[in-house]
Amino acid sequence: MTMIFSMADSFRTAALLLLCLHSGDCTEIIGGKEVTPHSLPYMALLEDNKGQRVCGGILIHQQWVLTAAHCPQIKKVLLGVHAINKKKKERQVGMVESQVPHPRFNKKSIVNDIMLLKLDKEIEISRAVNVLPLPDSVDDVPAGTVCSVSGWGANRDNTKTMSKVLQSASVTVIDRLKCNSPEYYNKDPVITKKMLCAGFLDNIKVDACKGDSGGPLVCGGKLQGVVSYGKGCGIKNKPGVYTMVSKYLDWINSIMQEKPLTE
Repeated sequence: MTMIFSMADSFRTAALLLLCLHSGDCTEIIGGKEVTPHSLPYMALLEDNKGQRVCGGILIHQQWVLTAAHCPQIKKVLLGVHAINKKKKERQVGMVESQVPHPRFNKKSIVNDIMLLKLDKEIEISRAVNVLPLPDSVDDVPAGTVCSVSGWGANRDNTKTMSKVLQSASVTVIDRLKCNSPEYYNKDPVITKKMLCAGFLDNIKVDACKGDSGGPLVCGGKLQGVVSYGKGCGIKNKPGVYTMVSKYLDWINSIMQEKPLTE
């Protein structure tokens, strides 16, 4: 069963991190590691018009947030959040002025699962809120690269209770040929050159699962992926799949410059 990762979500580290489907079926982080407060100042928490936290996102410009196209209608973006239930002075809120999914996003194959949110105002840069620059190269991310994923996920199995704090986990990039092999996804779905596979190797379960759609995959301090989807949770040979940001730089820049491209 293919699961589109969508908020109330997070990950797993040397254990298991599960999260929340955009349908509302929740998930969890089991064994996640709490990050130092505000050490990931680009992290965004996205809410729908009912005030439900539905996806994660990445602040890439003072007025723009990057996320996944399969996320539902977003109304509000919360920044500077560490502990969800504590409204600290560092927190900033931006209302979504426009929501721009990639024009060629395909819900079935999940290709082009990327979206931009324009905020109604520029966010103030601070210690707790800052942008994560886009990658400056279209070079691929080699298999074996260790990256990190971050988010606010539930902390127990079969619960809809989210983690109270931002957590992070490490994942390893896996070769696309391997991900498309019969042992892995068997081309269902096809992992294209615009996607990255990352998860756990051997018997160490580290992966993104059912959640934090739109959250970042950061490799070597650079934004390389957007959490998209996977099959099952914590299942061997079913790593998380991410939209590869560097393949969409022209589209991203065209939207932010308000000169839309169709490609």
